[in-house]
Amino acid sequence: MHRCRECETVLQEGRNWHASYAARTYRHCMDCARAYSRRRYGLIQPGVKRRKPLAAGAAKPITVKRDWAVKNRAKLAQARRDRMRD
Repeated sequence: MHRCRECETVLQEGRNWHASYAARTYRHCMDCARAYSRRRYGLIQPGVKRRKPLAAGAAKPITVKRDWAVKNRAKLAQARRDRMRD
């Protein structure tokens, strides 16, 4: 029997804890995990511009792989679906 690290409630699979968490040794109930997420990710303000690295000697930002993936999200999803069908 496991207990939540934060609030000491008994962790019950399917009620306040996920079975997949066992392999990762997550010992937090879902309520404490949600509270942590609100605290942690609530600090990130929507609309704030992400910092981008600049190329050496140029004022032009470097295109990182994540930017390319966000831009081509629909194309990547279609390619993934095509691979799954084959």
